[in-house]
Amino acid sequence: MNKLTKKDMLDIAREMMNMKREWHENPNNEDLSFLIQQIYLSIENELEAAAYYKALAKIAPNQFAAEMLSEFADDERGHAYQFQKAYERLTGNPYKPPTEFEFEFELEADDYEEYLESRILDETADFKKYKNFYLMTNNPYLRDIFFDAMHDDSCIC
Repeated sequence: MNKLTKKDMLDIAREMMNMKREWHENPNNEDLSFLIQQIYLSIENELEAAAYYKALAKIAPNQFAAEMLSEFADDERGHAYQFQKAYERLTGNPYKPPTEFEFEFELEADDYEEYLESRILDETADFKKYKNFYLMTNNPYLRDIFFDAMHDDSCIC
């Protein structure tokens, strides 16, 4: 993601405050309400994907594949963090996970390729989802977050 100057951060904060004010003044603003809900759901989705990539890395057939999968896991955790920050800025509330457990996967090395195929389908669906979210907002801060997630998911596919 691009490095932001203090002025950029102030502009983003101002825009987020305007969005929040508009949302409170117009509770029928379904797009923003929907987007906030989807950001919340995306946090858990990204954390689950990160854990899955870590589990896949453990059964990878070679070091290169394991390192690549670990990088994918790091990307997914980064997306979750960005979504958490956006959720907190939009709602004024910290993200609270709906579940209190860690994602754990017991994967069999024999099914490694099947697991990868499944992840590619999931990443393709996520790419489309983030593209739609990107198009739903004109807010540069949110657009950057959705673009970053969309771009990374397209690289995995």
